[in-house]
Amino acid sequence: MTQVKKWYRTFLIIFSGQAFSLLGSSAVNFALVWWLTAQTGSASILAYASIAAILPQAVISPFAGPFIDRWSRRATMIVADMVIAATSVILLFLFQGTTPQVAAIMAIIAVRSAGAAFHTPASQAAVPMYVPAERLMQVAGWNFFLASGVAMVGPVLGAFLMTTMSIQAVIAIDIAGAVIAVASLLSVRIPHPQRPAGTPEVMNFAKEFLEGWRELVQHRGLFHLTLTIAVVTLLYMPLNALFPLMTFSHFKGDAAAASYVEVGFGAGMLVGSLGIGILSSRLSAVRIIAGGILVLGALLGLSGLLPASAFWVFVVLCVLMGMSVPAFSAPLTALFQGAIDPAKLGRVMSLYMTLALLVAPVGLLVAGPLAEITGVAHWFAISGALIATTGLIMWLVPSISALDVKPASPQDVDVESEG
Repeated sequence: MTQVKKWYRTFLIIFSGQAFSLLGSSAVNFALVWWLTAQTGSASILAYASIAAILPQAVISPFAGPFIDRWSRRATMIVADMVIAATSVILLFLFQGTTPQVAAIMAIIAVRSAGAAFHTPASQAAVPMYVPAERLMQVAGWNFFLASGVAMVGPVLGAFLMTTMSIQAVIAIDIAGAVIAVASLLSVRIPHPQRPAGTPEVMNFAKEFLEGWRELVQHRGLFHLTLTIAVVTLLYMPLNALFPLMTFSHFKGDAAAASYVEVGFGAGMLVGSLGIGILSSRLSAVRIIAGGILVLGALLGLSGLLPASAFWVFVVLCVLMGMSVPAFSAPLTALFQGAIDPAKLGRVMSLYMTLALLVAPVGLLVAGPLAEITGVAHWFAISGALIATTGLIMWLVPSISALDVKPASPQDVDVESEG
């Protein structure tokens, strides 16, 4: 079997297994939110559920990084999948002939979030160990395609099963998906980067955490790019939550109209994810990222200027916006995977994930009141202009514009076998 076939086979096995696992998790997450909505009808409870889904991952991620770089990344993913599956087994017992306590469901959501704090960066840190350097951007696009597809199909599957069967059926699918994911990981080998000479056997957490931070900061272009993406996230995440309000209040649409917007945006993300592989052979990652941010900002700003009668124009713009999102998300992951020392990649990806998770709530808290003052359409126009300006400013930062994807191939990195 040629080297190309080996990496591609490994990728397909892992990709397929994770597809089942992520789909089941997405369906369960939707089912739990639906159940909380039906049982309590409380906006506060739903807000607490959102916090339970985000906060553990945000808090644990920077602490998980040093462990991910020490442990086998394949084993870390397996254990994380099993922990999340164990929460589903507990859910089955909780829903067996009784009504669970809301607090118990919140705790389950929090534990699943903690599992993701280990699984996501371990998965991202594992990619450059079996994917050739020149394929990192393409694979990042495929993985973003998977995430986008799961985000669209998961809630639909959850809703279908909840209306035709029961929440136990959704939970059972999640358990089956986790089993498939674990089986797929057990059938492949993912090399682990050799630890640098002199690394002590006993982990000094503070020291290794700081090593990860220094690794990110010393790549000045990546560090500045990370801060730029954080600004975009700060501006964009509130708008993402305000799309339904934009449909209802500005375009006077109903629930069906809101669904057209969501489906259009999701479809655009799927198409954009597939296009990353094509763009990566023609443009540098930085050009793709800056272009994606600029296009997204321009389209958001234009949406805010549309008259109330132009709803279908808004839907078309949402499709185009969805296509632009993978352009600055997937290439960034590939840049990290190609430039960062593989032995420290888990820590760096965990730090980036924490930053992205923490700025989102800040943006939501600030943008909500401001959008009420300006009006949601005007807020779209203002935020879109700021996002587009951020994309333009990227070109003025020398360290960012100098970035180029010339990563070391995993075959050139010292590796040790999995124990």
